[in-house]
Amino acid sequence: MLWDLNEAKHLYSLEAGDVVNALVFSPNRYWLCAATASCIKIFDLESKYVGSHSGDLVLMLMCDISRSIVDELKPERSDTSKVKEPMCVSIAWSADGQTLFGGFTDDLVRVWSVIS
Repeated sequence: MLWDLNEAKHLYSLEAGDVVNALVFSPNRYWLCAATASCIKIFDLESKYVGSHSGDLVLMLMCDISRSIVDELKPERSDTSKVKEPMCVSIAWSADGQTLFGGFTDDLVRVWSVIS
């Protein structure tokens, strides 16, 4: 749930659909990123819309007249074994907001770049 602390009122709720391990706000956009058990979800807080797209290593910012469409990021895997998918347990933005870092349970840090 997101709250307006000045007005002490509930603004709206966002549904992640999974266990949320970490949250981070983008430093230069109205985005809230959630590291969940299955992926990284990026919510656009201006439009209250969460976009869904197969996870690439590049996060594409696509502009629509009414809203920005953001992504649901999943790690690419080179092996096709039946090993459990890694969970994202930590996320952070670079200071300029152009790069998103995700720490996963397979001991890898994955990096996504925003292209606008």
